[in-house]
Amino acid sequence: MNLHHVGIETQRLDESIEFYKKLGFEVEWIMELLGEKLVFLKLGVLQLELVLVEKSLKLSNNKHIAFEVEDLDVFLEEHSELNVSEGPYQLDNGWKNVFIIGPSGESVELLQTN
Repeated sequence: MNLHHVGIETQRLDESIEFYKKLGFEVEWIMELLGEKLVFLKLGVLQLELVLVEKSLKLSNNKHIAFEVEDLDVFLEEHSELNVSEGPYQLDNGWKNVFIIGPSGESVELLQTN
């Protein structure tokens, strides 16, 4: 398992993109998933995912960290005790993902990119 990205919610997407660009990040791609606009930024091997949250909604304190796994289905079978909160989903770009809840209520994404 490898670190894939860290997700951050924002209500100021353009400002957030510019902020991280000043830190050296470059926009890798922009996508929509389940009605949410997502922007992935990259700096070397580090990836950030900015998630646009409508101004009418409250930002949550629950950011997420994403780990890349080789085979999501096998991983979930081998770890059936995990508390799945969302998914698994098949994404338009070919990825598969699922969100699980950690022991302190944190959101962890497991992602297969191949």
